[in-house]
Amino acid sequence: MDVVTVVNTNEERRRISPLIYGMNTVRGDLAPPDVLAGVSFVRRGADRANSYNWETNASNGSFATGWGNDMLLAGALANPTAPGELDRSIIATNIAAGRGTMVPFVMNDYVAGPPASNIPFTTPGWNIDQYFRRVELVKPTPFAATPDLNDGVVYTDEHIDFLRHQFQTDIFASGSSQVMVGTDNEPDLFDFNYPMLQRGAGAAIVDASGVVLGHRVTGDEFTADFLRFAQRVKQMAPNAPIVGPDHYHYDGWTSWHSTMPQYTDDGRWYMDDFLAEVRARSEAIGTRLLDTWDFHWYPQRVFGGTYTWAIDNAVRPMTDAEIEAVLQGPRSYWDPEFDEHSWITDDHLHGPAYILTRLLNRVEAGYPGTKLGVTEYFPGGCSHVSSALATVDSLGVFGRMGIHMAAMWPHKCDLRYPYGGFKLVRNADGNGLRFAGTSVKVEHPEKAPSSVYAASDDARETTVLVINKTNAPRRFGLRIYNGMHFTEVEVHRIDAEHADPYPVTRDAVVKYNAYAYEAPAMSAALLVFRAP
Repeated sequence: MDVVTVVNTNEERRRISPLIYGMNTVRGDLAPPDVLAGVSFVRRGADRANSYNWETNASNGSFATGWGNDMLLAGALANPTAPGELDRSIIATNIAAGRGTMVPFVMNDYVAGPPASNIPFTTPGWNIDQYFRRVELVKPTPFAATPDLNDGVVYTDEHIDFLRHQFQTDIFASGSSQVMVGTDNEPDLFDFNYPMLQRGAGAAIVDASGVVLGHRVTGDEFTADFLRFAQRVKQMAPNAPIVGPDHYHYDGWTSWHSTMPQYTDDGRWYMDDFLAEVRARSEAIGTRLLDTWDFHWYPQRVFGGTYTWAIDNAVRPMTDAEIEAVLQGPRSYWDPEFDEHSWITDDHLHGPAYILTRLLNRVEAGYPGTKLGVTEYFPGGCSHVSSALATVDSLGVFGRMGIHMAAMWPHKCDLRYPYGGFKLVRNADGNGLRFAGTSVKVEHPEKAPSSVYAASDDARETTVLVINKTNAPRRFGLRIYNGMHFTEVEVHRIDAEHADPYPVTRDAVVKYNAYAYEAPAMSAALLVFRAP
């Protein structure tokens, strides 16, 4: 036996939040049906969310379109100019499937106006109101049944009110199809993605020719805006879960994209003061204003100018070092002995990230009871089995550590392997076979060569995920401590030859609650143990 793992279904039992099985979308494009069958919620994300005008469904493409306004987000809609139609259609689709939705309500200073290209934002004195529409978070007058397209202002709270009146039931009521209120998308990158739309009190944003494009929204301004908006949301929809601030990455939540020098890597972080202010306001008014603190995480080690998360085996064959970086990347979530050697660990933390542990501790210290969400993640390694294994590993970590919500970012590449990893956990047989919903204790002696996770809802059934991250077959000795006598195990697997899960065996468990599993090289398997 190469490695022995002990599972105890009566110890360290923790409910796995179904919301860790989320998926991102840009404009409602969804994953294949067999993937969607396991998706618990869909988050509308991406940079265009910062500029989305809900009144017209127009948005701005940032760098990708030379900052042109267009109707890309509405391209697949039957009625593309109907107010709020992008989100209404996404929510309706998800409600019909029993899935939740996270909508990133705009907190930027401006959103897109009419479709336009060659916007002259580098010309001093240009008329911003000709091309964009000012955003106000709270409307000072009563909401209208349909928005006023001629007032030059787009109201974010009116967006919420409009959406809830498009459905016969309360879309914010708790349940599997609940709509969650996101506070925009990566607001710590507003100045990077949309410099001409910023009218904050921070430093001037200057282009290469010396033209002032705008002024940064500071972290303090965002905190104040968040509090104002969140209070308005809870007045309108008390049951609506608020998810924010949706940080882009490490230096977003530590120093507001390196713009607030009063915060240091080894001292106080921006998120600490943000949570303190949200907690103080919440306690003052008797209403929780933040339900889930969320962030984005992508492995940041660079190979030949490409971040690990963006490496694609279809572009060029991955090196052994790149494959290993993808495989070991999930250890940055939790392992104090693993260093991914990125700008985060080398230049800021000066050692391993174990980022979920750090953030869970800070969130609980800053505002007890606030949940943690990873609303964008992707391991890298497209078109390679390592991406599948890292996806399974990531989901296992999220469940074991009690993360409340997570959503995979579908990178623009061949997603068969990461989707296959997702299906192994959530729809292994194409008919709903999945990893159980209660994490249990696993004693496993390895980190780099393999990972094992276990879950059990019913004493008569235990599910185990086994990941072999090596290039050689390995024998896993699995012993399960449980009050029942397991007599059968069903195995489904993914490997280099099979991006989709495939049935391996339905085998008898001959020894009492002990089983030797033969794992091929670079493979992951879902084992389902059953008692009569």
